[in-house]
Amino acid sequence: MGRLLLFLFVLCEFSVRGVPIETPELDERNEFAIQSPEDWGYRTFKGKNGLIGVLWPKGTSFNSTDTAIFVFVQDSKEKLPKKPDNINLFTEKCPKAKFKFSKMTKRKRDETLSIAEEYFSGRCGRTMILFKEVIDNYTIIVFLASARYVSKKHLSDTKKVVANYRKEIEKYIKNSAIEDENDD
Repeated sequence: MGRLLLFLFVLCEFSVRGVPIETPELDERNEFAIQSPEDWGYRTFKGKNGLIGVLWPKGTSFNSTDTAIFVFVQDSKEKLPKKPDNINLFTEKCPKAKFKFSKMTKRKRDETLSIAEEYFSGRCGRTMILFKEVIDNYTIIVFLASARYVSKKHLSDTKKVVANYRKEIEKYIKNSAIEDENDD
């Protein structure tokens, strides 16, 4: 009887405490991490060409939100993969808006193409707002998608995200140049 009680105690102890959450040794972070706007949750992802960051309004989660900001990077010095880094996270939220890289050719790019036509095929939600910033060999595409019309605050916050990524990339390029000088 004592062993049975001990077994039940141990079994109950495991079920009460649950299975521990496995923590990776290193966080998956991108070198272009920014200070997110105040009312937004934020996560970065490793990658040179593809999705590197996602933001969503606080009070929701990335899985339950109907408004999200996606940040993509294209590094023209790197060989582009056939499938952009971390693209599965984008296609889960926006299955009809496939992301593709813009082909960098020696010919002049078609200036009549919008950002959406250049990088996406299909729509995502009721509202899509896109920003594109080219800094040296990096192209940042910031994509606000929502199932509803977005507020002026969300638009303003998206503009802050664009500006913060521009600053972060400029700082990264400057630091890389300094490191290259020190290596010589």
